[in-house]
Amino acid sequence: MDDATLYDRMLASMDVTYVWGRGEQVRLPGVAAFVCPLIPHRSVFNGVVYRDTDALIEALPQLDRTYEEAGVQAWTVWTPEGDGRAREALEAFGHVLDATPEAMAAPLEEIDARDGADGLDWSQAHGPEGVEEMCSILEDAFAWEADLAVQVLDGLEREAHIYLARVDGVASAVVGCWDVDGDAGIYWVGTRSEARGRGLCTGLMRQAALDARDRGAQTTSLQATAMGRPLYERLGYRGLGAIEMWEKRRT
Repeated sequence: MDDATLYDRMLASMDVTYVWGRGEQVRLPGVAAFVCPLIPHRSVFNGVVYRDTDALIEALPQLDRTYEEAGVQAWTVWTPEGDGRAREALEAFGHVLDATPEAMAAPLEEIDARDGADGLDWSQAHGPEGVEEMCSILEDAFAWEADLAVQVLDGLEREAHIYLARVDGVASAVVGCWDVDGDAGIYWVGTRSEARGRGLCTGLMRQAALDARDRGAQTTSLQATAMGRPLYERLGYRGLGAIEMWEKRRT
């Protein structure tokens, strides 16, 4: 499968997952946005994904008004690094380049799944307590406000597959997987600081890949931080270029 097809599958996944949760969904032709007043200062919860540059440029004033009226202080637009027209429009509209995660994807048959999470103390979340444990891990890993994130992601365990690994009985690593049109999108990957270096997320990622194959998915995709990229490369994910986060933050 070529990189262009993989990238398109990743965008389709983001179009669903980044506009899901407790908040307002704004869907315009070629543009999807999520407005989350519960966490107004976190642009990762207030994000825009687009498939049409002209549609994005046309929608910017409306999106800006929507976020301002909702009291959101920071919102971001996920932009392929090669989309110069979008970058220019976003800069003119007051956005700044905040982060450059790497778009990564692969056919599932190319992922080194081995024996999954064999050897780990792991489980899938089947109730709201799993979302609470996930958000607690991500609070430690990325300074999320866990109590607010739990409210936003209420019911996530019914939509996505949440994998948790434990150390001495404590939930210490998490990987989330969301199926969209044959792609197993990987999200919410994190490890508590004291549990890093034990291969917890590696095992959970492998288990997620095995299970996704069994469900009939053909590909997998994610957006990698600099810290996570080496792990994903070892598993077999291909780098598809940066997908930039252009943030507008109100003081």
